[in-house]
Amino acid sequence: VICMAAGIFGSYCYSFIVKTDVFKNTYSTVISLLTSCIYLLITAFVEEIAWRGFLLERLPFKKIKSVLFVGAVWAVWHIPMWIIRNSLGMEQIVCLCIWTLLVSVVLGITYYQCRNILLIAIMHAAFNICYLAPIQYNIVVLATIIFVGTLLYKKSDKTLFTW
Repeated sequence: VICMAAGIFGSYCYSFIVKTDVFKNTYSTVISLLTSCIYLLITAFVEEIAWRGFLLERLPFKKIKSVLFVGAVWAVWHIPMWIIRNSLGMEQIVCLCIWTLLVSVVLGITYYQCRNILLIAIMHAAFNICYLAPIQYNIVVLATIIFVGTLLYKKSDKTLFTW
């Protein structure tokens, strides 16, 4: 929740700085934003059970190869959604594939460190919510989420995030 709030706050700060409304065509009300956050958390949890909890655990490769393989498959898996639902062009899809691969690597490495699907799902949802930030700020958002997630995990007694 803190990671998601930080991402939303970061996007609002960006909107204020550049004097534009990042959420203008995305969320018309705070309720629609919160509803979307809940939806994104649920879908992230289900996806993480499949991607990290199932597939990543069963690959015969070394850890880094497994993380990269899952990232590549995960990026390709998103392409139909980007084409059909979002009507994106090839240049945008290539950028999103790179972004998705980076996010997957972060989630995979974090999963290997903590073996915790709930924490990974929260981070995944935070990435999805923070994706609303313009692409040039995604690396900053990525670093912030990793930092906050790491702090939360280290400060917890680790039972909070166990599956």
